[in-house]
Amino acid sequence: MKFMTLILCAASVTAFAASIDGKWISEREVGAADGKTYTHTTTLTLQSEGDLLTGTIVQVSAAPWMADTNGQSIEIRDGKIDGDKFSFKVTTENKQGEKTAIYEGNVVGDHLKGIIKFRGICQTWTLDARRSN
Repeated sequence: MKFMTLILCAASVTAFAASIDGKWISEREVGAADGKTYTHTTTLTLQSEGDLLTGTIVQVSAAPWMADTNGQSIEIRDGKIDGDKFSFKVTTENKQGEKTAIYEGNVVGDHLKGIIKFRGICQTWTLDARRSN
């Protein structure tokens, strides 16, 4: 009986530690064509159900290239969660057309760590978002 309780407790701690549900914030400095550097803040609000991941992201920055999507809530697509691993896509549209970013990574304690691949502009950023209270 004690062995079974220990197994159940360990499984509960593992499930809790890998929970992606909630709000996450990532901040980085980004450059722009004007030669200036701007703070770029992304807030991710995520919810898992089984292996399905849903949610939204909101990006805020004074960088000129953010003018069309600054502060908009954007739904994530094709979201998946497998243990502590996650992936999803975000698609935005502006004057230059549609752009898709692919987020992939792991839940590591109170951080989301991974990469963001931007289709169409051949850029990859690191992702390090912290859980927001």
